[in-house]
Amino acid sequence: MEETMNYSKKIGVVSVLIFTIAAFSGSIFSQVTRHPNLKDNLIARWDWAKQEARKQNLKHGFWIGYSIKRLMREHQYIYSTQEHTISGSHFTDFPKGDPLEKILAVEEQVKREAKRALDRLENTEKLEQKVWKDVAILYKFDSNSSKVPITIRVSNLYLPFDPERLPIFWLDQVEDAQSLSILDDLYTSSNQEKLKKRILTIAGLHGTSEKAVAFLEKVVKSRDPDTLRARAASELGDQDHEKAVRLLHQAAKDDRSFDVRERSVYGLEDISLPSAADALIDIAQNGKDGEIRKKAIDCLADIASKKTAAALKNVVEKDEDTNIQKRAVYALEDLPDDEGIPYLVDIAKTHRKLTIRKAAIYCLGDSDDPRALQALIQIIKNRR
Repeated sequence: MEETMNYSKKIGVVSVLIFTIAAFSGSIFSQVTRHPNLKDNLIARWDWAKQEARKQNLKHGFWIGYSIKRLMREHQYIYSTQEHTISGSHFTDFPKGDPLEKILAVEEQVKREAKRALDRLENTEKLEQKVWKDVAILYKFDSNSSKVPITIRVSNLYLPFDPERLPIFWLDQVEDAQSLSILDDLYTSSNQEKLKKRILTIAGLHGTSEKAVAFLEKVVKSRDPDTLRARAASELGDQDHEKAVRLLHQAAKDDRSFDVRERSVYGLEDISLPSAADALIDIAQNGKDGEIRKKAIDCLADIASKKTAAALKNVVEKDEDTNIQKRAVYALEDLPDDEGIPYLVDIAKTHRKLTIRKAAIYCLGDSDDPRALQALIQIIKNRR
């Protein structure tokens, strides 16, 4: 079975290599105009692109694009379709078109992509490192008079991209803060919810920074529709920043919208800072909304730290809501490496509620851990 899987991996990587070389073999692609002075800030480059579009009388549409740096797993990719932004590691279902590097006439692209594919072939069993990758952000305008784009796409430069035969004004690499300023302005100017959601998603892709957190905070605390505020809360989960933890903690407990509270809990789960786990523990133990507390418990089970296991046991022991207690028992069962077994054994033997003891016994019965079997045997003997 293992040999078959390894062979399949190799075939997949070779297929990517063949696809890459074939994709770079000459084809017709859109006209690309590059900004002449990369020392200009992004606002100046952006204004230049809009002026060029007006000069060329581009009434049928055009793209303005630039790239940012993003820390990603070595074989991870990111791109967006009309509807979704997709991140993964398996090369499948990419959009049609030439690789964006080819469209932008980046030199040495075939050699670089061939090396990437061969590296994947040789290192499939190695732990992936995180590396800095170029992520393009491309704004599509339907005419030279448009103030806001009709859509925004993101893509790693080495992935296929379909410019739909429209010209591209390429502004090259920019700093995150400048990109976020553009996104913030477009969010304020747009009245299309779909575009606003895409802007929030792309804002979350930027590196952790005060500016990214401030932009998303503004939306969470706004009077915008709850769907947009919930999206902003979710994207805060990509920001490993103490302020993001505080914002999500507060929103999960007090926001007026259930969707925002729920997304805030999931956002906390995604943040790797210890304070995020502490926030989830507080919500699980002290939250006012039972459903949100259950979700916090589920997230704690996923985080699976020793502090989490102790917190779950504390919920089982002290909470007055039986359904919450049961959820915590099942979360203990789901902890990896059987970390929850000692706690389940104790609950099965000593808990004051029969229904909770039964739930713990049921979980022990599903376990292959020898400690679980020993505990069940002891419980049976003690009740004879």
